[in-house]
Amino acid sequence: MRASISMLIGTCAVLAVATSDSARSFDNSQFCLAVREITRSAEGDVGTWPDRVTRNDGVEIICDEKLVHFKRYFSAPASALRDDWKERKAEEWEGAYCKRPLWREAVDNGWIVSATLTTSTGKRLWLACLPGGRGFHRLIP
Repeated sequence: MRASISMLIGTCAVLAVATSDSARSFDNSQFCLAVREITRSAEGDVGTWPDRVTRNDGVEIICDEKLVHFKRYFSAPASALRDDWKERKAEEWEGAYCKRPLWREAVDNGWIVSATLTTSTGKRLWLACLPGGRGFHRLIP
């Protein structure tokens, strides 16, 4: 798993440098290839628990639809999805994804970067980035 994390960090660093050049316009094909590389190196993390209640369930990339969607399982019951918890998760999401140059530039260029947290009772919380680096949440019925 350490090798995949190292590969992920290295790929992100290379991609961040490549996308931070303001003189170049955003290249959807290059972004898609880079995100696929990140996903391939993160495949070893599927099924791992980054904390006591969250399991990584994979990443879906649909380049033609400009979509990167992370899937997580949350082992707490739906009753844990109180408003303050949802707001904290949206803030964490914003800091981890929406404000980072790699993802922010993609969102600013029409990509959807999102995640779904599915609870043990089947309730789902959707997190996503807005242009400008803001994160938000919605409950999926």
